[in-house]
Amino acid sequence: MLERLKEVPILGSLLSRPLLAAMIAFVVIIAAFGAVSVSQYSTPDLPDTRETADWLTVHYVSMDNNLDAFGEWQADLNSLEKVGSSPESQHIALYDGDEDGDTVVQYVLEGGVEETPSDQMDQGWGAEMNLGDPETLAAFTIWAATEYPAENICLVLNNHGGGWFGICWDDTDDDYLTPGEVAEALEAVEYALGRQVNVVLTYACLMASTEFAYEISGHADYLIGSETFSWGSEVLGPDEYLIGNYPFDAIWGPVKDNPEMSPKEFAIHVVDAFQMYGPWNAPDMYVFRDYSSDTVSAIDLNAIPALVLAVDKLGLELERSVTSVGKTISHSQLINRVIGSPQEPEQYCTESFSGQPDYIGQGTFVNYDLLDFVEQLDKCDIRGLCEDSTLDEVRAAAGAAILAERHGTDESLGHHVDAHGLSIWLPYRSTEYRDSYETTAFAQDTSWDEFLKAVNIL
Repeated sequence: MLERLKEVPILGSLLSRPLLAAMIAFVVIIAAFGAVSVSQYSTPDLPDTRETADWLTVHYVSMDNNLDAFGEWQADLNSLEKVGSSPESQHIALYDGDEDGDTVVQYVLEGGVEETPSDQMDQGWGAEMNLGDPETLAAFTIWAATEYPAENICLVLNNHGGGWFGICWDDTDDDYLTPGEVAEALEAVEYALGRQVNVVLTYACLMASTEFAYEISGHADYLIGSETFSWGSEVLGPDEYLIGNYPFDAIWGPVKDNPEMSPKEFAIHVVDAFQMYGPWNAPDMYVFRDYSSDTVSAIDLNAIPALVLAVDKLGLELERSVTSVGKTISHSQLINRVIGSPQEPEQYCTESFSGQPDYIGQGTFVNYDLLDFVEQLDKCDIRGLCEDSTLDEVRAAAGAAILAERHGTDESLGHHVDAHGLSIWLPYRSTEYRDSYETTAFAQDTSWDEFLKAVNIL
């Protein structure tokens, strides 16, 4: 079993950490004697009589970037302290701000917080931790779930987000988590604990993407996120706060009152508690000035593989349309009648997101609503770009994957009125295509990147 654990990339390196090494060694010894399975272990330094909570929420607070100046976590923490922890619902946070050596572990109480510098919590962690490192994400989640065992685990990733590109930028270490690294961390957690994280809540922009959902599927049950930008919290003055899209008291208060809430019920509940903001009036230099933080969705990750199979079939048919006989007409129809532009009539425009430069200046992420793309394809009356049955397969699979979603209904306020809950990357200009997309599991396992490259050739 130890060799099997070492095969997991992150766990192999984590074995050098004293606490985790002892934990895993204990699992191996007990399993060898057939006493318990991996999912039933207790660490040597925790008594077997320790109570198991219904819920543990692990807050991974990566504020080592420009968000810290707004006091985003301080505002969110104030909101969370209105609820605090209970024996049934507990909150533990790893917070890293924009100063050197300011990483702390926080146990959230009602009306306060117990705070310990990270290097005092575990000798292998150091006073300044890199939250853009998947080893940090895995180590802290495993530690938290071991110290505070619970039936259900919610992992909150709180930071900038870039959809398929990544999440959790750490400026001090010039690092961030790619979707693949998030998946590796979740896999390490799964091997160490013998169970998956139940809910991944991404308090970040653009993370309700098909690509990110596919990357972490198999290592968590539900994903919560937004197709567009997320509105973060701010400290406006002494005891004055602007709470963003995710009001922590409204989200976790009902969990504290009803700790038997299932992960599925919790995911849907977060969608209901989501606060919408808009419009966000961006500077003139940005592509679209009026933007609203108005979309949220809860995704059943167990249904994502079936959706990806359907999208793979769609990608094959679309690639064939833009590379075979009549390809010029097909390409023109795809660009002008399906993708379209927000400046065109609605019937020639797929709902799009993120017309802004991303956090690290890589240019625009070109994300479109997957189901609205299907609807626009269905309207084609010049030359069919794909089979109607394929569109029906994507609709059915997406319907099974999207548990709940909400979006604004006023287009004049920048709301995304044709959002359905999951985005997909669709750059149709060669200047927007990124070769790094091909490193994602979604691109490697489907025909989508081949379709995109075929579109960009013309």
